[in-house]
Amino acid sequence: MSSGEQNIALVKGLYAAFARRDINLILDMISPDIVWEEPSNPFNPSAGRHEGKTGFLDWLTIGRECEEILTLETRKFLADTGIVVVVGYTECLAKTTGKSYKTDFVHLIVLEDGKIRRFQEFFDTYAAAEAFRKRD
Repeated sequence: MSSGEQNIALVKGLYAAFARRDINLILDMISPDIVWEEPSNPFNPSAGRHEGKTGFLDWLTIGRECEEILTLETRKFLADTGIVVVVGYTECLAKTTGKSYKTDFVHLIVLEDGKIRRFQEFFDTYAAAEAFRKRD
C-alpha cells in the first residue's frame, strides 16, 4: 500500500470514528497540537480556529449543542505527500433556529507522523450563516 493509500485509509478511519461517535479513537488519531478550523462566520458558533486537543473538544461540544449533521457524504479522496483532500456534501440543521442548509465541502487534512495535524474545512459559509442567523 502506498503512503497516499495509507493516508486515505487513516482519513477514512477518522470519518468512520465520527460516524460511530468514537471520540476516544478520534483523540488518538489527532496530533496533540492539532489545528481544527472552519471559515470565520459571525453566526456559526463553531466557526474559527481551534487548537490542541482541548480546542478540538471545545469545537466538538459547541458543534453538538448548536448543529445536527443530517447527511455527510464523502465523495472523493485525493492524496499527496502528507495531505488528503476530501470532497463531499453535507446537510445540517441549526438547532437554534430550526433551519437547515445544504452545501458541498472540501476538507483539507494534513498528516504528520501518522497523526492528523490540521483539519481545514471549506464550505458555503453564506448558506450556513443564513441557517444560523436569527431574524428579529
